[in-house]
Amino acid sequence: MKSLLFSYKDTCQVSENEFDSVLKKIESELQKIAQARLTRYESVYASINLPNDYRVHAKIIELADKKKKLKISSIVVIGIGGSNLGAMAIYEALYGQDYNEQKCDIKVYWADSIDSDYINNIFQSLEKELENDREILLNVISKSGRTTETIANFQIFLELLRRYRPHNYNEFVVVITDQGSPLWRLAEKNQFDRLSIPENVGGRYSVFSAVGLFPLALLGLDIKKLVDGAQYMVEQSSSSAFYENPAAIIAGLLYVSYRKNIYISDLFLFSKDLQSVGMWFRQLLAESIGKECDIQGNSVNVGITPTVSIGTTDLHSMAQLHLGGPNNTFTMFVSIKNNKSRLSVPFSKEPEQLLSNINGKSLSVIMNATLNGVQQAYFEKKRPYASVVIPKKDEWYIGQFLQMNMIAVMYLGYLLKVNPFDQPEVELYKKETRKILSYE
Repeated sequence: MKSLLFSYKDTCQVSENEFDSVLKKIESELQKIAQARLTRYESVYASINLPNDYRVHAKIIELADKKKKLKISSIVVIGIGGSNLGAMAIYEALYGQDYNEQKCDIKVYWADSIDSDYINNIFQSLEKELENDREILLNVISKSGRTTETIANFQIFLELLRRYRPHNYNEFVVVITDQGSPLWRLAEKNQFDRLSIPENVGGRYSVFSAVGLFPLALLGLDIKKLVDGAQYMVEQSSSSAFYENPAAIIAGLLYVSYRKNIYISDLFLFSKDLQSVGMWFRQLLAESIGKECDIQGNSVNVGITPTVSIGTTDLHSMAQLHLGGPNNTFTMFVSIKNNKSRLSVPFSKEPEQLLSNINGKSLSVIMNATLNGVQQAYFEKKRPYASVVIPKKDEWYIGQFLQMNMIAVMYLGYLLKVNPFDQPEVELYKKETRKILSYE
């Protein structure tokens, strides 16, 4: 099986006439996406050309191999938002949420907060590594090169590294940023290895650039398989045949639903390992579509609120609202066809069995039965949804899934007449933060 399994026709509450109207609106954008594949990084759609930039992939793998020779025991990825969510999502999807408790060659820490206690816990773990004469790597990522949270954490960990490795600390730092940014210039001055982010690739679209690929390559993932899966989805999602284009269909579903006052998009993930994929998607949709003004400068206050649910856990907290509350949510169910484990409920001969219908069944069978039951309940209550089945958790399919959603959001921005590539209000809070800190 080569593709994700995507179904929506009988459950999405969108008619053929409504889809046909979307097709008419989106035809020119389908052509632009197809054309952008020929322009490398010159257009605003630059990120769709990341998966086939084999020259950059080779450079990333070369640098990762160079750092592996240093016998790295831990890497701390210092970034926030688009600078680390994609890599974290992919790593956790493939290795699970307890990856550092497994026998990994390299432990990974995500310094994506300025919560003092959280960062201090990472700090203490890294200090123990250094005290025991093991090596750590700092991978600092900031597109602008001056993200407050990232630079604060970088300075803290860099000082720790300098204290224990005063003569060669620069060998244990990799900087990923825009070429010419303040962080880039600092890297040049200190002789840190550095990788650049293409100018027209924004943070939330950057997972298949060095931003995501370098730490994943260092951690042992097959990044060729990952980008090949993404490239396969670029081809599928740039097709001018609307009904064969999964990204265009997803955009159409969300657009028509939004026009019907369905303002919430819930990504319902029936796999705990995909929880960070949900966090990645939340940023992608919220930051790309939530806009005060349209592309012509008119005040529109457009937005779709992304939520993330985890099956079956959140059935015991959110199902009542989704099935009994306002009909204002479009749900995308995501499940895994083939899990890695085959854990089953033991067969019991006790006469007082608590629940006889699960006797001897695998947890995967029970999970799938629950998912099917939930979807049937949604159907009966006329709650709109679509579903994606990921054949298995590997680089090929996870690459497809992330790429499909990025292109879908591009199409959705066009349909809603907003710019899906900027984030002006985010810049506003950053400006105010710097102003406050300058007086503290």
